[in-house]
Amino acid sequence: MVEFKITKGGILLTIKDYKKSSEVVSAVEEKLQQMKDMYLKGDKVSLKVENHYRHVMDIPRIIKTIQNFGLEVSKIIVGEEEESTALQSMSVVEEETAKSGTKVVKRNVRSGQVVVHSGDVVIFGNLHGGAEVMAGGSVIIFGNAEGIIRAGLNEGYSVVVAALHLHPSILQIADKTARISKILKKPSVAHIRAGRIVVEEWDKVKFKEEF
Repeated sequence: MVEFKITKGGILLTIKDYKKSSEVVSAVEEKLQQMKDMYLKGDKVSLKVENHYRHVMDIPRIIKTIQNFGLEVSKIIVGEEEESTALQSMSVVEEETAKSGTKVVKRNVRSGQVVVHSGDVVIFGNLHGGAEVMAGGSVIIFGNAEGIIRAGLNEGYSVVVAALHLHPSILQIADKTARISKILKKPSVAHIRAGRIVVEEWDKVKFKEEF
């Protein structure tokens, strides 16, 4: 399920397509334990997950597992070699995680970059088109949000996505996905209501609905 290779650019960790998410973390742990004499703490890893679009909910957990071994995931390789979509490499934005467990990014996230964290993500800057956020919890962006936002990958429907200008190309909360056609010109928040994603002005949101 997991392949470990040493390349000129560092370590390439390939996760083959799989059916059960419960198996992938154990497989990654087992492989990294087997190869522990082949790497040092702080080494960079390029992560490729076959059919990643099917397993996006697992990616924050996979990266957290790799980090637990002292390795740094510097790139995520997306796309399929056998499909028309060419393989693309997205660089992982590395920022320190606050004591609260929230990842705080104090800069713009540009095209070709991805922020991945198992908890909440706060960005003090813009999320440009072609950039992506994968968060286990909520996503708060103090700027324009134009890229792909995936939230609630661990915490489910209880999370929110908020931005000063919220118009992502794709918005995902847990297993629900939407494309936002209406752009609100005020600070906005997206959340789950009655089983679907809704976007409202920040000061008009009511969170007392049951999920």
